[in-house]
Amino acid sequence: MDPEIFRDLIIRPTLGALNMGGRAAEDLLLGTALVESGLRHLRQIRGPALGLYQCEPATYADILEYVRARPDILARLRPLIAGSGLPDASQIVWNLKFATAICRLHYWRVPAPIPADRAGQAAYWKRYYNTVHGRGTVAKYLACARFQTEGGPQ
Repeated sequence: MDPEIFRDLIIRPTLGALNMGGRAAEDLLLGTALVESGLRHLRQIRGPALGLYQCEPATYADILEYVRARPDILARLRPLIAGSGLPDASQIVWNLKFATAICRLHYWRVPAPIPADRAGQAAYWKRYYNTVHGRGTVAKYLACARFQTEGGPQ
């Protein structure tokens, strides 16, 4: 999938619907999808993670608990959900806008602001998304997320 088309058709409108947008958030989500799945894999090759952002079911459940306690966020999330109620984790595989919203909510809970630069975002992803226990590296993020500048690819 073309990363800039994914940004334009999925990431930007989703973040706008959530009122959680901005260039840094767009770049971070695009970088996350690129490093986690290459915008290709809908299921982790050797693990439980699902969707283009490779969200683990336990993380998904935790984000749903966060959302349930915040009616204002839930109201913004509802139009992105297919069906009624909060869906099971399978929806993050096929509903790209919902999966993007879940990824954004994961980062939304982080108290530190999203860095504007790619290197800062790589470190942010490693610390808050991949975690110190994950096998991902800042170098891998930087190699995968080459579409994070205003001018496009570097």
